[in-house]
Amino acid sequence: MARLPTHKSPARSGDLDRPWQAGDTIPAPEVEHRDGDSAWALWTQVSRQHEARFQPTAPLTLPPGMGTEEAAWARTQPAFGASPLRSTRRAAQPLFTLESALLLARRNNRVCPRPQRWEAFCELLPPRKTVRGTARPPAPPTGAAWGVTPALTKRLCFREQLEWAEREGVLEAVFAFMQSLAEEEWLHMGED
Repeated sequence: MARLPTHKSPARSGDLDRPWQAGDTIPAPEVEHRDGDSAWALWTQVSRQHEARFQPTAPLTLPPGMGTEEAAWARTQPAFGASPLRSTRRAAQPLFTLESALLLARRNNRVCPRPQRWEAFCELLPPRKTVRGTARPPAPPTGAAWGVTPALTKRLCFREQLEWAEREGVLEAVFAFMQSLAEEEWLHMGED
């Protein structure tokens, strides 16, 4: 059995620019231990500075021409002279909202209508006239795209179409169409 040398390499001299090598001693800081009254006095001084409080807040200055007695009796408007608060009427809540349409669309973990019914749904969405011409609503995945499009992407596309319907003011017709669909006419999560 071979024996390894047990001698330690000499400690590094003050050469700090030389890279550390395996076996070199790790430099340690020089520590001076001071005990006594001076260290305790220094600690007490630092502790008092930390606990020192700010001066009390000064009172606000008075407006020009107002004495200290008048400040307590400044002119105010009496409560009985104030005009009564008007009751604000709430705007009529619309019967069909985007949130209710989204709830209906996602009931029973629905994704979107099946392809034939989705095409009929898209016919309800009007094009939008813009400065550059006519903008069409988002197109659903059809044909070969239907089989490779994930369910979550189909759901997001259907959501965009519902948002389009709300912006164009046809949400009521779209809502009625969705209510008329049988459960078998919807694609559900996990189905193909």
